[in-house]
Amino acid sequence: MSDEKKKTEQAQTDYSEDERYDRRGAVIKALLKWLECEFFGLFIFLSLLALTLVLKKAGYAIFGGLGLLTYAMVLTDFGLKEGSKARIKNDVRGDNVSRSFGLLLGLVAMLPAAATYIMLLMSYFGIIGSAVLPFKALNFGLWGLISLFVKDMDIANMSVHLLWVYPLTLLVYPLAVHYGFRSGFDSEDIRTKIMYKTK
Repeated sequence: MSDEKKKTEQAQTDYSEDERYDRRGAVIKALLKWLECEFFGLFIFLSLLALTLVLKKAGYAIFGGLGLLTYAMVLTDFGLKEGSKARIKNDVRGDNVSRSFGLLLGLVAMLPAAATYIMLLMSYFGIIGSAVLPFKALNFGLWGLISLFVKDMDIANMSVHLLWVYPLTLLVYPLAVHYGFRSGFDSEDIRTKIMYKTK
């Protein structure tokens, strides 16, 4: 396929009149992705909370794992769409969006969750009162994982291990968005990559 024909086909999918990729809009969307993650996290919470009564710690682990997977799926989908938009603006409109812009979007998406971690740190070190309940409520999808380290809503009974485990979960934001953005930017078909990975 010639480059000219390829650009013509891409132009048919570029419905916006903007000449440049909307970087500011993408950053705002990234910031709001945390809310979408928590929206789906609430469904995970409502669906699996009863499971923890039966399976105890194993139930909490499953609960947290599915929540983290849900976050990754939401964020990867966002990255894919934004990366695809950026690629089209580069190819059709002559923009110069960087392939690494997805990493910035991922870091922005992480900010609200990182703010809840700062709140937890302040609570743990006695700067503010016990913030276990709001911390868990602001991380519905990870409620089960957090519960592995917190016996009740008293910060004094929280395991210090949560202070280094939770930051590891934050990595899903920049990594998932960056991978999705890069894949969309490079026009990679993730489903095809998964199906033919071993070939």
